[in-house]
Amino acid sequence: MRKRIYNKATPMILTFLTFSTAFYQLLKFYHMENQLNYNIVVIALFCLIAGIIPRWFLKIPLYFLVLYSGLFLNFPQNMSFSLNWGAIFWERLVNLNQLFIMGRIGYLPEEIAVSLVFFFMILLIELVIEYERVVISYLIIICYMLFLTIYNDIELHVEIVLFASLGLLQRFLIVHKKNKQNYLVITALLSVFLLVTLAIPSEFIETKMLEPSATLRNYLNTKGFYQFIEETGAGNLSRSGFSENDEVLGGPLLDDNQIILEAQQRSPHYWRIDSKSRYTGSGWESLGSEDAVLDAYNGTQIELPNNDYQGSFAEKEEIRLNREVLDSYLPLPYGNKQVRVEDATTELYVNQETQRVDFQNTSQPDSFQIDWQDFDYTMEELADVSLATPDSALDYLQLPEQLPERVSDLAEELTAEEDTLIGQVTAIQDYLKNSGNFRYSKIDAGFPTENQDYVDHFLFNSQVGYCDNFSSAMVVMLRSVGIPARWTKGFSSGEEVSEDRYVVRNSDAHSWPEVYFEGYGWLPFEPTPSFSQPLEQTDAAANDNTDSSTTNSSTTEETTETSSTQSSSTTSTESTTATETEEGTGPTNNRFLQISPFVRNILYGGLIVAILGLVYILWRNYFYLYMLVLIKINNASILKIYPKLLNRAEKFVFRTPEQPLNQYAQIFEERYPEFNGTFIKLTDSYEKSLYGSVAEVDEQERKLIFELTRKLAKIKK
Repeated sequence: MRKRIYNKATPMILTFLTFSTAFYQLLKFYHMENQLNYNIVVIALFCLIAGIIPRWFLKIPLYFLVLYSGLFLNFPQNMSFSLNWGAIFWERLVNLNQLFIMGRIGYLPEEIAVSLVFFFMILLIELVIEYERVVISYLIIICYMLFLTIYNDIELHVEIVLFASLGLLQRFLIVHKKNKQNYLVITALLSVFLLVTLAIPSEFIETKMLEPSATLRNYLNTKGFYQFIEETGAGNLSRSGFSENDEVLGGPLLDDNQIILEAQQRSPHYWRIDSKSRYTGSGWESLGSEDAVLDAYNGTQIELPNNDYQGSFAEKEEIRLNREVLDSYLPLPYGNKQVRVEDATTELYVNQETQRVDFQNTSQPDSFQIDWQDFDYTMEELADVSLATPDSALDYLQLPEQLPERVSDLAEELTAEEDTLIGQVTAIQDYLKNSGNFRYSKIDAGFPTENQDYVDHFLFNSQVGYCDNFSSAMVVMLRSVGIPARWTKGFSSGEEVSEDRYVVRNSDAHSWPEVYFEGYGWLPFEPTPSFSQPLEQTDAAANDNTDSSTTNSSTTEETTETSSTQSSSTTSTESTTATETEEGTGPTNNRFLQISPFVRNILYGGLIVAILGLVYILWRNYFYLYMLVLIKINNASILKIYPKLLNRAEKFVFRTPEQPLNQYAQIFEERYPEFNGTFIKLTDSYEKSLYGSVAEVDEQERKLIFELTRKLAKIKK
């Protein structure tokens, strides 16, 4: 018993520190921090049972008793500690589970969460302390911490680094049990590492931890994986889609793939809904309804011209629109529009300030036709627009008084060498979109700290976000240098599911800036990476007849907000198809991608299983493979090979540092007679080489090494 306690003392202490810190995060999530004290006692008892008690027939009842007591301390339900309490608590767990599965509870109840965490904690503590499976146990803990970080407004980056350090320390102690002098060295190095980590900004740590997996996590987001988990109550995140309330922006965003509308059209384009003018430092607000000027239109043919635009228009195009979700707003493209409906009583209200169009009837048409003429202008034409701000646009220079000075300093630096309005606008747009300083991700977008400006946090701290971050940053920087701009939202062009038929989902919700150009009105721009703004398309088409103005090549992680948003007057169906093929959402000649989604998912699943199986085989046989590399590829000497075999043997039979090798080999062979003297023979060869002059491995020794390696790889503790 004393020897066991001596060997398990350090793992018990490190494991206790790890699980106490991890469990505290769960208590914070459920606002149960005041119950930390006796939960620490429960975790300590779990660690003591795993470290001190060697037999399972003793461990199981002790674990059950501590688990039972821990649940009672957390959820006493105004009862005394008894079997009756256990029966009532079990009944409550069953009822809560049924309500949760039926969807009547929108979050995972704390009774179920704490019970599950306690149960899995016992398993992981056993893996670490009894079976010394440190790597897999700590990976599970770190994944759990990342899970809490993603789904809740909790910053756990320092804790994650702490867990990784404790895991490395435990692994080191297991591998180097006999070398006590290295304990202080590795502990000191990890302590310095933790202190340095505390001094590094959390956004930097977050980026370095999350960026390598961004592609996979964004793919899972587009497939609805995170939405499914969020629906099971694991967190409380916002979902993509058009929202009326934008007063507080920030944080991760889950993709919602519900279809909003389908459109039969030749050219993709933005679907504009609304704009907001007042930036508060945390989000956007509209002018009060009492200040709104509404124009009413009705009939079967409703003209919705853009009176501010004095440029030319593209050729007229017909769009057939079918709405799957009947909200009050009507999403429309830029340009001149004529809405044709069958019901003559259909009435539309147009807000002249925001150019938002809403149905006013209680019964709205779910399908209608739009005769549309897109804007048709070039960069050269906009270059002639004056930098002077017209009086009608002065309200769109508003900024909060507490806007950090470094935001305006950055905007002034970017526009200092530009002497035209369009030059200054595109300078800020290109910085956000193409500088490489910013990363697009819905999942990794962070929250500003308390009282920190939303745009300032994005530009100088996190530098990770989605359309709301990029569009808000561009509008605020433009205003800070005296350029009227406003924040606009709606949907991107969606996915072309068949020829000239587009589907727009909640996950295609998008925001972008509009800038006022005298003589042209409010024109859209696009600072979000991987999206293509209409002006760039028009300018490219004017200078290149090859239709090379498709969207910038987007990264895999940016597929959630579709990057095929292009000017309908300039981008052909061919260029759209090429872009969507890059994204993996459009037609393609790849036969593998043309098979049915069900079969493709089965193949992907089989591939994942095969990869995991390969990783497991490599992990289980790493020692044998490592020794093969030493012997066959490196042609290592017996002086290098034997210590590796000895370290492996010491995991199964303990050896003191002063014990002679030949004596240890005798004891080992007595414990494992199936080695048939191979360990004794190889030990004798090693000592002869160690004190002699010949270290090369002859053929007989090579056979002994192979046989000993094979047998050591097979035995279990």
